[in-house]
Amino acid sequence: MITIQIDEKDVTLLAVSFPEDPVGNDLIRQVPGRRWSYSRRCWIVPNTRYSVVKIGQLFGKAYCRFDERVVRLYKPEATPAEIEKATNPPWPPAESLRFYRHTQTEKLRRAGFWHKPPIRQFDKHPVILAVCNALQIRGYSYKTIKNYKQALISLIRYYQPNSVDSLIKAQYQNYLLFLVEKRRYNPSTLNVHINAWKFYCEKVLQREKEFYDISYPRQAHKLPTVYSVAEVKTIFRATTSLKYRTLFKLVYATGLRLSEVACIRLTDIDRVRRLITVRGGKGKKDRVVMLTEKMDLLLAEYQTAYNPQVFLFENAENHEPIANRTIQFVYSNAVHAAGIQKRGGIHSLRHSFATHLLESGTDIRYIQELLGHASILTTMRYTHVTSHTISTLKSPLDDL
Repeated sequence: MITIQIDEKDVTLLAVSFPEDPVGNDLIRQVPGRRWSYSRRCWIVPNTRYSVVKIGQLFGKAYCRFDERVVRLYKPEATPAEIEKATNPPWPPAESLRFYRHTQTEKLRRAGFWHKPPIRQFDKHPVILAVCNALQIRGYSYKTIKNYKQALISLIRYYQPNSVDSLIKAQYQNYLLFLVEKRRYNPSTLNVHINAWKFYCEKVLQREKEFYDISYPRQAHKLPTVYSVAEVKTIFRATTSLKYRTLFKLVYATGLRLSEVACIRLTDIDRVRRLITVRGGKGKKDRVVMLTEKMDLLLAEYQTAYNPQVFLFENAENHEPIANRTIQFVYSNAVHAAGIQKRGGIHSLRHSFATHLLESGTDIRYIQELLGHASILTTMRYTHVTSHTISTLKSPLDDL
């Protein structure tokens, strides 16, 4: 993927960057006025319509990722859908994807094998129907329903053709041991299976409550991925779309979750009180986060350019919230373009928000409220990744 942006130091130039590639270097040398910038670590070309068209012809338009300012400069009449396609082109490109699918189909056809998986064969199972109906009546989230459904389907398939209603506690205990020893499920996944089975037994079959004692394997305590301030700036610079750059900045500025930032409505923004109301967050809890003056200016710039109607970040065609998967895809591309090697998704911006607040001296109770944590223990894990104390400690090696 080739990224074309207006240079930050000189607006009369375009910065063209792509992964190290001798073929790409040969192609870019065909653009008049091009030169390699050692300070920027990318190619520089004149900011002209000819340069933009030439790059598209040389590399292929489907492989070019244009900064939104470039699109608006040379195509001011572009619709939001066209801007979206230019700033976040589908990857892999359609032609390469068609070739891949054709190749795979030919391989399957020549091998004489064509697998068609069963279409939701357990959707009409009495156990699945009963559990899904009970969960919906009690107002459980879609994700919980999906997880419980998958857990019970796994149990049904394991004990086929026997009915799961006839299972006794000892048999289910053996099933849990199978999940631990054979499938290597971690404790959190195992808890989902236990809770799904307990819900079916206690809420649907109206049985007595039971306790399942299972020896969990030792769980790894992993620290969250946290970016430095410089890395956060690099990610923002690498994001070519104004819409998604604003979205990423809002996540870092407020610590919102992905599902929360995608569903913010215009009516949730209170510019007088400098607050953003998060409605129906994790656990169906509402909370408020701050709206700083700088973030307010960024939102005003974004709203002027895109004019959203209902949701702050919405699909221009149907005015529905942007799909979470789309946001994750754009974020992944931005991190890759920024050259960040740390593993982590957009949730890492939330981790960075909390860690940087803690390092700046903000009380951990305020951070707990902003993040929407029910327990202070959840927030305290960020104390293990703060660098302002550890980095100042003196090593014994210094005394040698």
